[in-house]
Amino acid sequence: MAAAIGWYGPLINLSAAASHLGDYVQLLVFVHRSTPIQYKLPKGGEVIRTDIQVGDDTRPIFPVSIWRKQMAHTVQSGSIILLENLRITKFGDTIEARTVQYSSLRCLFSNIESFGSKGVDDMVKDCRVGLCTKEKLKKVVEWVQRKGYTLIRSVKSYTHKEGIQQPANWKVLEERESQDFLSLLEVSLLTNSCEAKFYASVGDIFLPLTSKNSCEFEDDRMFIRRRLFTCKVEELAEDLICTGCKLCGFPLNCEMGSMLLELNTIPLYCPKSSNHVHQISSIYRPFVLYVWDDSSYIPLLVRNKAAQFLFGNIEAEAVKSSCRSQQCIHTDNPKCKLINNDSDNYTRNSTRLEVGEKRLKGKGLLSIWLILLKVLLEQEKGKNSPIRFKVAIDVEKDHTKGRFELTDISLRCGKQ
Repeated sequence: MAAAIGWYGPLINLSAAASHLGDYVQLLVFVHRSTPIQYKLPKGGEVIRTDIQVGDDTRPIFPVSIWRKQMAHTVQSGSIILLENLRITKFGDTIEARTVQYSSLRCLFSNIESFGSKGVDDMVKDCRVGLCTKEKLKKVVEWVQRKGYTLIRSVKSYTHKEGIQQPANWKVLEERESQDFLSLLEVSLLTNSCEAKFYASVGDIFLPLTSKNSCEFEDDRMFIRRRLFTCKVEELAEDLICTGCKLCGFPLNCEMGSMLLELNTIPLYCPKSSNHVHQISSIYRPFVLYVWDDSSYIPLLVRNKAAQFLFGNIEAEAVKSSCRSQQCIHTDNPKCKLINNDSDNYTRNSTRLEVGEKRLKGKGLLSIWLILLKVLLEQEKGKNSPIRFKVAIDVEKDHTKGRFELTDISLRCGKQ
């Protein structure tokens, strides 16, 4: 299609997004689903990102990240919207669009079910947009009408409001201690505390970091998936690992912490130790793991032991030790410095061998750890997930404070 060039960049088809990397564009799309990811910071600020899944007549599924709160509130599943001044970016193999400070959004049609009551020409004629935009709008509306029943059904499954009817055997499920669920929508509607098991795909790891200098931490740094291809593995390990109790998973250093666990909630005595003493070690910092399926998404609180299961049973202490081995050659430790004195070839060669072995071991483990992290966060969308999550549900807690806490994971084996 011919591009409409203006103040907002060209109006492009989603299928052509790959050829506009780094450019600012317009998108006219249908919204399949909207997933808000938010967390309040201690000083009243708020980090918000809303992930929406959109499509058009050239590409049925495409991800868009909205970083503006006021814009995110206007996005509804089942609507057709015009996004202006979006930037096309790439993370690994994933191409997406994301908003910037001067991005804007216009809702052209808000109700998918009303599309069949009017002719396409009548619907498009009433929209106050340019000719090229109307041409694209007509194609998208016709595409929505052709796919109407499928799209309506998918939008309804993503929209879970208070009026959703519970299954007939709901009370029977609530009475069981350990329950298997077929969808995250069922899990999110639970009103009794229990242990739930379900299959789901991983969306992202959210790590709400805090420090004395909060301005040092940009919003992007808190989302690990985006950083897999933009920073060094040592930097990821530094943010994901802290000093804490190996048994209960609470971080004990306050210089740079996670707002998932407030400082005044850190127990003086370890609740999981027989003598109530914390076992101090390097641990994985508590984080939120967003998981989703075709019905909904939920945030899982992940502490040290569960994080270890996620990362291939590699302990945080081992990752930290590997990072130290990598940095050893840059320190003032005489054992890690090469001696430039020809009078002691044996010492020099031994030191080279020792440093080489440390660097190889550290690099190997860090590489494996990074690969496992990428595999976890780069699951193919639209496919059944092989990961089965075991989650402790405490309905007395807020969603961002551990209502759903990961306790174990397993992999699907063979054909189901």
